[in-house]
Amino acid sequence: MSQPRSRWRTALAGTAAALALLLPHGVAHAAPDPAKIDKTLAAALTKAPATFLVRLHGNATLSAAAKATTKAAKGAEVFQAKTTHATASQKALRTLLTAKKAEFTPFWIVNAVKVTGDAGLAAEIAELPEVQRIEPDRAIPQPQQATGKEVPKVNAVEWNIDRIGAPRVWSEFGTRGDGIVVADLSDGVKYDHPALLGKYRGRKADGTVDHNYNWFDPARLCPTEAPCDRRRAEGGTRGLGVAVGGTDTDTIGVAPGAKWIAAHGCCSWASDLLAAAQWMLAPTDLNGRNPRPDLAPDIINNTWEDWGIDPWFAPVIDAWIAAGIFPAFTTSNYLFTCNTVHSPAAGANAYSVGLLDETDRAWSYSGRGSGENGEIKPDITAPGVNVRTSTADGRYAVATGDFAAVSHVSGTVALLWSAVPSLKGDVAATRALLGRTAIDTANSTCGGTPEKNNIYGEGRLDAYAAVRAAPIDRIGGLSGTVTSGGAPVGLATLTLSGPVSRQTATGKDGTYALPRLPVGDYRVTVRKPGYGDATATVTVAANQTAVRDIALTSAPLHAVSGTVTAPGGAPQAGAVVTVPGLAVEATTDAAGRYRLDLPAGAHELKAAPPPALCTGPNTVPVTVHGATVKDITLPRRTDSFGYTCESGTAPFTRGTERLPIDPYGRSTVKVALPFAFPFYEGTYKGVWVSNDGFASFIETDQVHQRFLPSTAAPNAALFPFLGAAQTSSGAEMYTGTFGVAPARTFVVEWRDFYVNSDLAQRVSYAVLLGEDGSVRFQYSGQGVTGQRPAVIGLENERGTDAFVFSHRQASVVDGQVLTFAPSRHGLLTGTVTDAGGRPLAGAAVKAGGAVLTSDADGGFLGYVPAGEQRVTIEKEPYGSVTQTVNVSVGARSRVSASLAADDIGASVAEVELLTTAGASKSRTVKLTNKGTSAATYTAGVDPALDRVSVMPASGQLAPGASATVTVTGDATGLHPGAVRTGRLLVRSGGGTALEIPVTLAVTRHQVAVDAGGGHEVVDSQGERWAADRAYAAGAYGYLGSRSRAVSTTRAIRDTDDQELFRTARESMTEYRFDHVPAGVYTVELGFAETKGARPGTRVFDVLAEGRLAVPLLDLAQEAGADTALTHRYTVKVTDGQLNLRFAAQTGTPLVSSVRVTERPDKTAP
Repeated sequence: MSQPRSRWRTALAGTAAALALLLPHGVAHAAPDPAKIDKTLAAALTKAPATFLVRLHGNATLSAAAKATTKAAKGAEVFQAKTTHATASQKALRTLLTAKKAEFTPFWIVNAVKVTGDAGLAAEIAELPEVQRIEPDRAIPQPQQATGKEVPKVNAVEWNIDRIGAPRVWSEFGTRGDGIVVADLSDGVKYDHPALLGKYRGRKADGTVDHNYNWFDPARLCPTEAPCDRRRAEGGTRGLGVAVGGTDTDTIGVAPGAKWIAAHGCCSWASDLLAAAQWMLAPTDLNGRNPRPDLAPDIINNTWEDWGIDPWFAPVIDAWIAAGIFPAFTTSNYLFTCNTVHSPAAGANAYSVGLLDETDRAWSYSGRGSGENGEIKPDITAPGVNVRTSTADGRYAVATGDFAAVSHVSGTVALLWSAVPSLKGDVAATRALLGRTAIDTANSTCGGTPEKNNIYGEGRLDAYAAVRAAPIDRIGGLSGTVTSGGAPVGLATLTLSGPVSRQTATGKDGTYALPRLPVGDYRVTVRKPGYGDATATVTVAANQTAVRDIALTSAPLHAVSGTVTAPGGAPQAGAVVTVPGLAVEATTDAAGRYRLDLPAGAHELKAAPPPALCTGPNTVPVTVHGATVKDITLPRRTDSFGYTCESGTAPFTRGTERLPIDPYGRSTVKVALPFAFPFYEGTYKGVWVSNDGFASFIETDQVHQRFLPSTAAPNAALFPFLGAAQTSSGAEMYTGTFGVAPARTFVVEWRDFYVNSDLAQRVSYAVLLGEDGSVRFQYSGQGVTGQRPAVIGLENERGTDAFVFSHRQASVVDGQVLTFAPSRHGLLTGTVTDAGGRPLAGAAVKAGGAVLTSDADGGFLGYVPAGEQRVTIEKEPYGSVTQTVNVSVGARSRVSASLAADDIGASVAEVELLTTAGASKSRTVKLTNKGTSAATYTAGVDPALDRVSVMPASGQLAPGASATVTVTGDATGLHPGAVRTGRLLVRSGGGTALEIPVTLAVTRHQVAVDAGGGHEVVDSQGERWAADRAYAAGAYGYLGSRSRAVSTTRAIRDTDDQELFRTARESMTEYRFDHVPAGVYTVELGFAETKGARPGTRVFDVLAEGRLAVPLLDLAQEAGADTALTHRYTVKVTDGQLNLRFAAQTGTPLVSSVRVTERPDKTAP
C-alpha cells in the first residue's frame, strides 16, 4: 500500500519540478504560477486576508555537524547552517514583506515564512522564483486518549515500568537518567505537578523557577509565563510523567533522574508547531530572543501526529538528528487496520512507537505500517495501555494512548545516554541498539518478518537489555561537604564539567553525592547567593568514590529597595520582585515598597504584579555597590493586537430589553447591534449572547474552550464571566442602547445568575460596547466576591490572540469595571462609491497591513495601526485610489473615495521581442475593458525603449470590448547579443495603470524547423521555419529509424498558423542541433494531435539537455484533437550541442514545430 502512495508523491514532485521549467506561449517569465498557491487558500483569500505559510526552495547543508565531536558543537553547527541559509534564501521575500508592512514570521528550522496577508500579497509572493509553495497555516489534529483500568503494581512500581526492565537499570547500573534532558513537544505541561516539579530544568536548588530556556509557548496560550497544560489531551503532563516523572511513592517514570523542558506546539496551527520545533534546537528566553543551541534537549518526546502521509516535517527531524537530538514519535491510535501510521512517524528518519497492553500484545488501535516509502513501521513497541501517570489536575490517573508508548522510549534513551555518555548524541547507534535488544514478536498481518514487522516493528522495548548491551564506561563516584567558616552550607549548587556535565545541590547538612560518574578529571564550581564562587578540581577513579570538601567565603550583601508603581503612578501592592539567578524574593507592601539584600555587581530586578491585573511585569537593570534605591514602573499588559485594560468602579448598568432564556439549559440568542462594532481585525453588526457567560460576534451555540486563545468555539468573543455562573429560576438576560450617535453604548446584561451552587448567592455582570470601539465589563452582587473562578477576557475571530484578564481565579469584586481598548490602533471609517456616486459594497480598504471591507451602503469601519498610513481603496473591476491619512489611538479618522469603473486588462504579462541583427519583430497585445464604463486609453513605452514602438497609441474601449495593439522592436544597427528592456505603459482616465515588461533581444543563434514539413514556411508573424530534415553531423535534424512525417488537411484550432501545425514528425527519438554556441536558449515546441489518438493512448516525456522538461504529455487530454498547443522552456547549453529527446510512455511521440533561440538577456534557465 505504501509503495503506490510513494510513487504518486514522487510523480507529483517530479511534475512540480518540471513545471517550473515550462513557460507556455504568451505567458511572462515573471508571472505568478497559480499552482504555487494552494487552491483552498486561494479561495479563502478571495473573501478575506488569511495567515499562510510560504515555503521556499532549498535546504541548508548540515554536513559540518557530522564532523563535530560534541553534542553542543553539533547543535551550534546546525544552528549556524540553518540560520545562515534561511537569511540568504529568504532575503527577497523578507524585503518584500517588510516593504508591504505585512505581518510575517521567518523560520529557519525549515525554509519557510509565516505570513498574514491578502490575495494580492500572495500573488506577489508567488512571483518570486525562490518560492516553492504557498499553503494554508492548517490546524494540527488533537491527539486522542482513552481511559484505562488499573493494573496491579509489580514490586511497588507500575507494571509498565517493570515490564521494560527500568528498575533493574536503576539498581544494577546506578542511573535513573541523571544528566539527561527530555523535552516534550505537545499541548503543554502542568509543571508544578508533584511528580514533575523536581525534574523541571527550570527549577533551581532553592526551589525558585526560571522559565527562560526551559519553556516556550509560541501562541501565548497559557495565562502566565509559566508552563500550563490546557487539559485537552494532556499529552505533555501524562507523557512526561511516564518518561521522567515520579516521587518517592509514585514510581510512574522510566528515568526519574532526568530533567525535562517543554514547548507548547500542539495542537493548534502548523506554524506554532514549527516555532516550537525550532525552539527545541535552540531554546530562547521568554521573549523569544537570545537562542542557545547549547541548551537544546537530548531527547524530544513528540506526543502528536498529523493526518495521512506528508513529509513536511522531515527537514525538522533531520536537523534534530544532525544536532545529536533523539526524536521519538507516536504512531496513530485512531484505526485498527494496516497503513495507519501517519506523518511524521511514517517517515524513515522518525523513530515511531506502537502500543502494547499488559499482556504484551499490540493494542487494537495501535498504528500499523508500512511507512512513507514502504519502511517497517512502527520501529518498536512499548506499553501504552492502562498506564498510570500524572494528570493536569495535579493527580494521577490510568489512561491509554500513544503518549505512553513513546514516552517509554524517551525515558529508555535517557537511561542509556546517562549510563553510557559516549553514546549520547549518536542517534543512529542508539536506534540500532534499541532494535537489536528489542524482544522479537512475530506477526505477519501487515507484512514483514517475525523479527521485524508492521505490527511490532523490531519488537517489544527492553530498557534493561539495551543498557546491558551498551558499552558501559568505567564508573566512579564523588561526594563531599560544602562549608563556610566551618558551618555547613545547604542549598548550594554544584556544577561539574569534565567527561560529562552534572549538577546537584547540597542538602541542609551541606553534603552532596554523585555516586556514578565516568572516570576522569572534573572541575567543580559551587555557587550560592551571599557567598563568593568556589572552584575545585577532582579526579574520579574507577570503582572508587572521590571525596572533595569545598569551603565558601561569605560575601557582603547590600540593601536594594524602592517602590513599584502601576502605569498611572499608583503604588502596586502585592508585586513580587525577584533577581534571575539568585534565590531572593520580596513582595511589595500596600505602599508598593520592597527590599532585597544583594551582593555587589550588576543584576536585573524583575517585578511581577499579582495575577488578574491590567499591569504586566517589568525587568530593569541595577548595579549594586552599596545601599541602592531602584524604583520600578510596571507597564500596561497587552495582547498581540494591542488591547489593554484598566480597572475602576462605576454604577452597574442595567439592560431594558429582556432576552428569551432557558433557566435550566443552554440559551444562545442573536441580537442586532445598533451600530457597527470594531473588534480586533473585524467589524460586526450582530452578537450572539449565551447564558454560559459569553457573547460572540460570530454565530455559535457551542462552548468547547476554557483557555484563551483557542481555535475552538466560541471565537470573536467577549468573556465577562465564562464558566463561573449558572442559570436558574430568576436568572435573566437583557440588552439596551443608551446615548446618541456617535457616542452610543450597547449593553448586554446577565442578571441574577447564581454561583457556587447557592441559589441565594447571586451575581450580575454586563458587557458594554461603546460606539468608539471600547469594551467594558461590569460586575454587581455579593456573589462576585465569592465567585467560582471564571475565565475573563477577549478573543479574536481566528482564535489566535486574546487578552486574558484572569483564568480560573477569583479576580473581580462588586462594583468593579474593566475597560478594554486597543493601544496601538485607531479607527478608520469612510464611504466608497462609484463614479456615479452609488455605494460600492465589497471594496477593499488597505492600510498598515489591515484590510477593511465596505458594506452594502459603501461604508467601512475598523482598526488600523496608528500613525501616518497610506490607504489604498480598490475593487475589481474598478480602479484604485490611494490617500494618506493620520490615524490616532482612541480617535476616528475618515477617508472616502470614488472609484472609476473602467478596468483594462492585458492578454500577456510580458512582451518578448527576439529577433536577428538588422531585422524587426512584432508582438500583439490584446487589451480588454473588464469594467462597467467606457475607457479611453493610451499605450506607449518608457523612454529606455527607443527602438520599440506601439500602434495604435490610443483608443477607446466600451465595457467588455477588446482592442489589439502591436508592439514592434527594430534591431537595425544593433549587434547580435544586444538587449533592451523597459515597459509597455497602458493608462486610462479611469485609473488603469498597466506596466508590462518588454524585452528586445538580438539573438546570436536561432534555428526554426517545421517538423514533418517539406518546404520553408512563413508564419503569421513573418517568421521563417525551415523544412524538416534528418540529422547529419555538424547540422541539425531528427533521429529515429522509425520516424515518419504525418499531415492533415483539417483545420487546426487555436492558431493562425495552419500550415505549420498541419504537419508533424512522429516516432522520432530526438532532435539534435550541432554547433550551438554556449549560452541560454529558449526552446519552443508546437504540437497538435492530428492522428485522432484518444486520451491516454499517446503519452510521452520531453527532455532538454538531459532534464525533464515536459512530463507525461498527453496531447488529446491537454488540448484535444486538432488543437494547437505550444510549450516553451529555457535550457543552458555548454557543450556545443542541444539535445531534445522524446521518450514514449504510451504510443509514439509527435511534434509539429521546433525552434531554438539563443537568449542574450538571460544567464540561467
